[in-house]
Amino acid sequence: MKERVLALVCRLALLAPLVACGGGPPPRPAQNDYAEPHWQDVVETTPELLIVVRAKAAREDRVYGPLLRRALEVAREQSKAVAETRALDAMGDAEELVIGLRPDTADRPGELVLVARGVRADVDPGRLVDTDGEALWAPGPTGRVRELVRDHDAHGHPVGASLFELPGRTWVIAQGDARARAREAFAHPFNRPRMDLDPQALAILRIDGPALVQRVRALQDLGGLSAVGHHLRSVTFVLPPGAERVVRATFAYAGDDDAAFAEVSAREAVRVAVRAGDRPAWLPWLASASVERGPKTVVLAAPLPPQLVDGLLQAGSSPLDGDLPAH
Repeated sequence: MKERVLALVCRLALLAPLVACGGGPPPRPAQNDYAEPHWQDVVETTPELLIVVRAKAAREDRVYGPLLRRALEVAREQSKAVAETRALDAMGDAEELVIGLRPDTADRPGELVLVARGVRADVDPGRLVDTDGEALWAPGPTGRVRELVRDHDAHGHPVGASLFELPGRTWVIAQGDARARAREAFAHPFNRPRMDLDPQALAILRIDGPALVQRVRALQDLGGLSAVGHHLRSVTFVLPPGAERVVRATFAYAGDDDAAFAEVSAREAVRVAVRAGDRPAWLPWLASASVERGPKTVVLAAPLPPQLVDGLLQAGSSPLDGDLPAH
């Protein structure tokens, strides 16, 4: 399943930078000065895949409404905790959704953090039930923050997730290593700063650069876009409000020289896309893109064509591991 999730991002990346919330935690507050817990305290480093959806605004947009539903499907597919507890159905009216994913690797299991901000005040997660009337969540360990747990599904399969109810009508679902980290963070808040996100965007998706390069052959050393993948730190795409109908993808690099080489490669990729005959549905976006270089970044921007929307909604059905057409 992780391949399908990352394939979604790969299609979009070849088409705006986020300030990471990673690094060591800031100093804890004094022991007698308990700070209010915040969801960002759970995020120890920037997730390999980060999705932010301004759900309330996106639901009302003709273009981004279907994309919102696709993002929620990805979360359901990735985590039993999300699928089994129907958490996303209960969160459907939230103002903002934040999904952080780290897929399974050979060294460590994956983890998921799902945050719903501005959930309905009349919904008690402890009262959510399945179609048989059985409670979806059970009371968890007692602490400063209410915790509900879901250790197994109806068939006895392990889920290993917790739902934390924070102030401000905020729910946090944590699975994997994030579960223990959330308990610690909410018991002793770190006071991490808020993520610096584009406040006007309806949706933001960030993919870790090295993880993307590892999975996309075109970005590797012998690929047609190797300069784009060299020292790539992250790729972030931003969907502005629907009236603008422009998608922006920002490739962030370790240095200005890396960005300069990537700019040359990106411009050539645009020229190739314009001349390409048999091309996938998402490639017209690249063919109409403008390319600009900023400090350690390369930004691609173009109008959002209907073909791309169809491609995004079906992304993940096949891997994207080929090179661009020869020129």
